[in-house]
Amino acid sequence: MNTKLKEIFKGKVVNKDHTLNTGVDEFPRYVLEYLIDNYCSEETFHEDMAQVVRRLKENFVHGAEAEKIRHFIRENRRHVLIANMEVRLVETEDKYWASIPAINESYVHIPEGLVSQYPMLLSGGMWGTIELTYDENEIHNKKIRPFKVLNFTPFQVSYINLDEYIEKRSLFSTEEWMDILINSCGLDPSAMTRRQKLLYLCRCIPLVENNVNLIELGPRETGKTYLYRNISYYAHVLSGGKATPSQLFINLNTGKIGLVGTRDCVVFDEIANTDFIDPKAFVSIMQGYMQDSKFSRGKKEILAFGSLVLVGNLDVQGDLPHEKYYHLFEPLPGFLQVIAFLDRIHGYLPGWEIPKLTPQSYSKDYGFITDYFCEIMHELRKVDVLASMRSRFEVVDTARTAKGVSGRDQRAVMKLASGLLKLLYPHGVITDKELEELLLIACELRQRVREQLYIMAPGEYERINIGVRILPSGKEVVPILPDANRVHKVSLPPRPSIGEVIGLAVAGERGCILLFEMQATKGSGKIVPLGSIQRVMRESIEAAAQYIKAKHEELGITEEWRKSFDVAVLATFMSIPKEGPSAGVTIVTGIVSALKGIPVRNDLAMTGEITIMGKVLPVGGIQEKIRAAYDAGISEVLLPEDNLKEAQLLPQYILESVKLTPVASLKDVLERAFVSRS
Repeated sequence: MNTKLKEIFKGKVVNKDHTLNTGVDEFPRYVLEYLIDNYCSEETFHEDMAQVVRRLKENFVHGAEAEKIRHFIRENRRHVLIANMEVRLVETEDKYWASIPAINESYVHIPEGLVSQYPMLLSGGMWGTIELTYDENEIHNKKIRPFKVLNFTPFQVSYINLDEYIEKRSLFSTEEWMDILINSCGLDPSAMTRRQKLLYLCRCIPLVENNVNLIELGPRETGKTYLYRNISYYAHVLSGGKATPSQLFINLNTGKIGLVGTRDCVVFDEIANTDFIDPKAFVSIMQGYMQDSKFSRGKKEILAFGSLVLVGNLDVQGDLPHEKYYHLFEPLPGFLQVIAFLDRIHGYLPGWEIPKLTPQSYSKDYGFITDYFCEIMHELRKVDVLASMRSRFEVVDTARTAKGVSGRDQRAVMKLASGLLKLLYPHGVITDKELEELLLIACELRQRVREQLYIMAPGEYERINIGVRILPSGKEVVPILPDANRVHKVSLPPRPSIGEVIGLAVAGERGCILLFEMQATKGSGKIVPLGSIQRVMRESIEAAAQYIKAKHEELGITEEWRKSFDVAVLATFMSIPKEGPSAGVTIVTGIVSALKGIPVRNDLAMTGEITIMGKVLPVGGIQEKIRAAYDAGISEVLLPEDNLKEAQLLPQYILESVKLTPVASLKDVLERAFVSRS
């Protein structure tokens, strides 16, 4: 395969193994690969590479040496350095200025001929050899601007032929091409399964497709930003720190367009640790941009094409996200867990399926030179491969729900599918089986977003199954999400048990099941809360203890329990803090069960605040709680009678499945909670 690739793409590929452990990590990979390709031969690689490294170190300017080099240029009137240079046009002066960060200079004269010769200088800049001179007589707008570019030799390809690239793709099989792309990303495809390769290539979708909004959460050390940092200079990675509307969209003071308008892709690394200045304003602007690719600040409305990628860490349990997460957006900052914002994310990439990077993970074969690959991906953004495929399929809801697939679902699947087609089949030749494979991946990424939206806001979102119908055969296929069954579930007691009671709570915007366990042991009458039970629930425990103490005779509990027994109270629901007063009825029921040795019904859930007199008071989130009971298969819910009217507004299918029993007192609760001894 290496021989075939070198023959067909002569001068555009490099041995990726040679780019590792070079000792010059301060340079982008595309710089190093360009130099290897141009100045190193296979026969004398190590000797040639030593010369390249020596030259890089001799001509590279470290930040601390900037002033020293400025002085050297002034004294010697000429100097050659290796650095990145970016050019901008200042319209008010009708002049191009070069910016060279290595010498802390943003006003460097540059011949217009160089700008015309290397237009990439105007879009992100280029690395190369820069020959500089110094002339103190150069005055511009009454300011001395002495630094001048005499010559520039780029370390990047200055021209690509996309048509040639697309034509040559047809000379490779799908399997060969997939491996070439993975190698070009710097990784070893032989260490991946086919699904892992496809998922990894999904990381490239924002680089080839305009306005794609992607999220990837997964364990550490899977290289979530490796691709964006090393493969594309059109991508910008924000690693923690502060993110402002001015930085991302437009600076109202200067009018300068931000990263979203100037880069192909903006990546928010360690999203949970990013400090967003004015989070509400940020989310508002982001929602608008994610919806229609426009943003406005002040009187300006700007059309932009930058894709957005949110990257963060997520704990795993086995091969799946940890069960502690109620929904898979939970690792995001709270202000981003907004339904309207999350619905605009096109795809959720399962980062937990991508292997961790090890020294053995990196490519040992040939792949595209990084800057060539980068430019190809940039140019692919202008190509429409999907149009010729559109008549071959349609996106459907295989669950046949009332609302079905939304417009956002349709757009998301189309964008994701388009990106994968550009990467793997830019020549437009693809079988139905291959098309089905890509469409299923696209559907899966969007389905994962919709699944979490349903979990977070079941009243607003139905549980749909996003699939595709292959035309004209009519075959329907739907992705299987390995993580779908991981959705936050508590194992209900398989049979009525002593001291086990099913309670109801609200986590975020979603109801959930709380499983309480109470156990009576030899002791001195203490009630001992265990786990992460918070202050308000401890107050519920105290109220329960006071009620049982006062009513022990009516309850059939002897005074002896205060002298001879302790009751431990444990509430289990993954990582959800056990807060709030609505578990009062549950706690009393469990303690009474533990002390009397009577099993509690395992098909019954309950909620309600209590007073020391035994009254049951209304609680919040009653609809969400009953929905959780319905999802868990609970047949009856005991709820405060003052909550009944609100509960009866739930959909009829829930009301027909779950019996709602209003209660006014703890006496009512205890009469219905225990298994009959008859």
